[in-house]
Amino acid sequence: MGSQSRAFPVDETPLRDWVLKAYQERRGLTGKPKRALDAVRQFLSGAPGGQTVVDRYWFEEDPPASVASLVEDLEKAEPGLARSAFEPLVAAVKDIEEERSGELAPNLSVYVSSLAGSLAVKTGLDETLACSVISAAIIGLSRLGRKPFEESLESLGK
Repeated sequence: MGSQSRAFPVDETPLRDWVLKAYQERRGLTGKPKRALDAVRQFLSGAPGGQTVVDRYWFEEDPPASVASLVEDLEKAEPGLARSAFEPLVAAVKDIEEERSGELAPNLSVYVSSLAGSLAVKTGLDETLACSVISAAIIGLSRLGRKPFEESLESLGK
């Protein structure tokens, strides 16, 4: 996969910053916040102590299984969390494809923050952690496209 086959271009730097901020500030928490943070970490980096591959995320090794695991783990953290986080993003990616615009948002940090505020209200997560979940999803969507996310969300209803 890698950068040559991205679904749409995105500057991953601010997204990784949100993830790292949540990890640094929230890693000592327990319960729902810890489960959500662990789901993001596993999706991006794999199991603790596992091997890492430079310039690749863990989810690129087996996209369908990784996205399904992320959705399942987020749902265990808080029912409705995966759907609330991913459905607006999948719809936005669909719009990118239909309009051939190639851009998710003119200001990615503002976009993530606005989605995170809504997600925090719906799920009870704090906004930093909500930004982390949304950022991980955007990274995944930009590299994999919407199909594995749509399939995993569809399986929630079954």
